[in-house]
Amino acid sequence: MTRLNLCADESRAAGEDPIGTAPHWAEVTVLELDVPMWARLRDVNAWTPEQQAVFAALREKVEASGAGFGLLMSAPATPGRPLRVRHYTLGGTPHGGLGGYVRRDYASDLPQSDWARGLHDTLLDPSALTGGDWTAVPAPDGPDLHVCTHGTVDAACGRYGVPVFQALGGAGVRAWRTGHFGGHRFAATAVELPSGLLWAHLTPELAVQVARREVTPAQVAGHLRGHAGLPPLAQLLDRHLLVQHGWDWLNRARRATVETHPDGGHTVTLTASGPHGPETYRAPVLPAAPLLLPGSSHAPARAPVAQWTLGPVTTLPGTRA
Repeated sequence: MTRLNLCADESRAAGEDPIGTAPHWAEVTVLELDVPMWARLRDVNAWTPEQQAVFAALREKVEASGAGFGLLMSAPATPGRPLRVRHYTLGGTPHGGLGGYVRRDYASDLPQSDWARGLHDTLLDPSALTGGDWTAVPAPDGPDLHVCTHGTVDAACGRYGVPVFQALGGAGVRAWRTGHFGGHRFAATAVELPSGLLWAHLTPELAVQVARREVTPAQVAGHLRGHAGLPPLAQLLDRHLLVQHGWDWLNRARRATVETHPDGGHTVTLTASGPHGPETYRAPVLPAAPLLLPGSSHAPARAPVAQWTLGPVTTLPGTRA
């Protein structure tokens, strides 16, 4: 039997640019769940009627608002403890930075099997967090790196994610062993909060350098999947501006629109807060030659993977760059 290459190895070998592959999230809920619970949450056929109803309501919310949400499952520091949740909303506070997410933490005495309550009360009815089963607890400062180590979903995440998770913890960076959140061909892949950046093809050394900002954005641009606070194609322009302005760019509130043209091209307009008022930038995003890559380390099937090119960036009148 022929042994398959890991999908992450194929992606790196092909020179895939991961930018624009970050999901677009208006908010993120992190459920602290023991690793065996990850499979139970992912087993749709085993969901209770209550759990099914929560996801049906979440689908309706996304369809009505167009705003997606992130769901991360991270192993707690103390296995078996009651359910805790971390809820991130896009917006500016001293903790989240103007361009990042606001973090709020809640503890409970609920068993981890009540994970659907965590989703319902953070994403559907936040008023339920002000009393009853939940207690607000202070959220710590600094970044959290959520590293996918979910090897049962894809072997690449087990092979590359675990050493990255261990290296971050050993370096004193707050890191979480996290279940599958998409993009295993980018292993080791991580979600960085509150900045909202998603990373690709991290090594243990690089992950620590990124977390500590010991490298410039230009040095790690090829490892950036994008900022989850923006639509995927707008992430190309955001990366360009991050490289141009440096890490301080992440402290700016950003919003963007994407216009699609009949020829398959797009125009991205991005407005960011600045020291002298809003700054607006515009650039075309054009399709590049796609890559033929496997979607999994466990199956040989390959499919086209889109690649994009950012055109000339224009600073609109009235902007002070």
